[in-house]
Amino acid sequence: MYVVGGLIIGNPGDTQESIETNLEFARRYVDWPYIQHPTPYPATPMTRQLRERGLITNERMEEYDGTTAVVRSEHLTAEEIEFLRWRKERWMKLRHLPAALARSPWFVLRNGLAMFRHTFRGCSLKSLLGWEDEHLAFARYRALRQAERAYL
Repeated sequence: MYVVGGLIIGNPGDTQESIETNLEFARRYVDWPYIQHPTPYPATPMTRQLRERGLITNERMEEYDGTTAVVRSEHLTAEEIEFLRWRKERWMKLRHLPAALARSPWFVLRNGLAMFRHTFRGCSLKSLLGWEDEHLAFARYRALRQAERAYL
């Protein structure tokens, strides 16, 4: 049996400490975490509330995918929130590999490298070894996502 859990980070009152605490909880106790950001879909009460508080930083609907931070908190920019998720979540996803391999070995053998590349896109060997600032890898990741959206 696996624990699957959804987590939303970047709520209006979230601080760096609260986000890191929630991500650490997910890392320790959730086998398959699903981590997203608040997304102000049009005509919802949440959108009205976030807009009234001046927390919506991005109105581009193509980026309303749940994994792109389009809302800031009272303490952090949207980019800082997204960076915190990106930094922890890729390593959480890597922990899924042994369970996926045990359950579907042929799938993982065929697709494992592509899964790894997708999870760690933007990273280089230098960033994986800690020889490069993670923010540089994150900037490459965001540029790749931007190019993907432009392609669609």
